[in-house]
Amino acid sequence: MKHKIYIVHRAEIIRKGIFSILKKRFNFEIIQLEKVDDLSGLEVLSDFKILFFLETDALKDVSAFYKIRNTNIVRIVGLSSDNSLQPIGIYDDVCPVYTSGSRMIRKVADFFENENEAVLEHEGEELSTREKEVLKLVALGNSNKIIADKLFISVHTVISHRKNITEKLGIKSISGLTVYAIINQVIDTENINPEDLI
Repeated sequence: MKHKIYIVHRAEIIRKGIFSILKKRFNFEIIQLEKVDDLSGLEVLSDFKILFFLETDALKDVSAFYKIRNTNIVRIVGLSSDNSLQPIGIYDDVCPVYTSGSRMIRKVADFFENENEAVLEHEGEELSTREKEVLKLVALGNSNKIIADKLFISVHTVISHRKNITEKLGIKSISGLTVYAIINQVIDTENINPEDLI
C-alpha cells in the first residue's frame, strides 16, 4: 500500500512549516496545496493510505473525500486556529495550527503505525504509547512473538517498534531497557523476573 500526505492550507508558512517537520521524519510523498480546489485526481487513487491536513475553514465540498474513502484508507485532520474545536463532519481529528512538532509527528506516526519502515530518524523523541507498551513487555522478558500476540500486532511491527525504541533511547541491551523502564516507571519492579535479565 502506498502512502501520501496532503497539507492544504492557504498560509504558506503553515504549509511549509508542517512539511519541514514531517519531511525530516517520514519517507512519504508529502504534497503542499494552497486550497482544496487544487486537489485533483483523488477519484482515481486506489489502495493508498492517505493522511490529509486540511484547513478547517476552507473545506466546502466534501463529496470527493467521501468517495476516496471507498478505495483507500483515509484520515482527515482539520488544521484549526481554534484550540477548542472538536472533530465533526468529515474530520477524524482536529489539530491546532500552533501545535508542537512532536504532536504533529505523533499524529502521522499513529496513522501509519504499521508502516514503520517509512519512518526515519527518531533520536531524542519521546516514546509513543505503543512503544511504551512494547518496552514494558520487552523489559519483562517477552519474546517478539509473545509481544506480537499480546498486542495483536505482527512480529514485524514489534521489531520496528523495538528498533525505534533503541534509536530514541540509545539503549541496545534488554537489561539497559529494563533499567530505563524501571527508572521511568514504565514497569513495576515486582513484575520483573531476574532470570530474564541474564
